Amino acid sequence: MKKKILWCVGIFALLALVVLGVLRYVEVRNRQTDPNWKLAEQIYKMENALKEVDEDYACESLSKVTPFSYTDSEGNIITYYCCRTTYLSAEYGEDTGLNTDAIGMVIDFAQIQNRQDCKVNEYDAFQCKIGERSYLCWTISPEISCVIEYSAEAIAETNIFRMAESVQLPE
Repeated sequence: MKKKILWCVGIFALLALVVLGVLRYVEVRNRQTDPNWKLAEQIYKMENALKEVDEDYACESLSKVTPFSYTDSEGNIITYYCCRTTYLSAEYGEDTGLNTDAIGMVIDFAQIQNRQDCKVNEYDAFQCKIGERSYLCWTISPEISCVIEYSAEAIAETNIFRMAESVQLPE
């Protein structure tokens, strides 16, 4: 009887080891294909390289840009970029101005032509051109900035402002 119990315990332990091994393999495999894991791995490598230069470096904010592209029947494209910034360190304050760091992830400030300051709802904004494309940029809160990229020849400015004014803070 003791031999049967020992065999059962041994088989159960072996089976548990195999199951744990398979689960670990699946976890590692999923990490290799997960874009968020790859991003976290790149951030970790960057932080380690910075800390080798100076121990005092610490990540203060993280910004993510999500583009939404819209095309009409004539092939005109409008791209709306939602720039979300997460502050990881001290408070960001009550700054209600433009978040040029987040907006700079979408447009290159060095290439701006014909910049005009304006307002979208009550928020500070600006319009500009870079090459053939026009941009309307504004910041709703320290965490949310918006950019609309469009062709000024194909889309009326009033429609762009109407689109911009419909954007609200997520709840």
